[in-house]
Amino acid sequence: MVLALLTLTSAQLFDLGTFVRMIDGHGLSAEANPLVHFLAVDFGVQFVAVVKIVALSLVVSVIAVLASRASSRHAALIGGVFTIAIVAGLVGGWSNAAVIL
Repeated sequence: MVLALLTLTSAQLFDLGTFVRMIDGHGLSAEANPLVHFLAVDFGVQFVAVVKIVALSLVVSVIAVLASRASSRHAALIGGVFTIAIVAGLVGGWSNAAVIL
């Protein structure tokens, strides 16, 4: 569980880090996610970073609550949440990195 949480956090921070670097070098027009673009334009990049950290905290909290109810039914749900969150972070980070490079 600890390794999965570290992987999840690393993937999401990879996305955030590459987003900040991409925006610094290419401007907000380089952001492909319309929701992130809207938030960054209307509220600023710092707001997007705070939202990202809050969303990451929410996902980790949901996983912790599900894990505390140790049931085989919850195990599949926990695995699904981990998978989606890790893949989302990696896809976002890689797409940002592709723009940077």
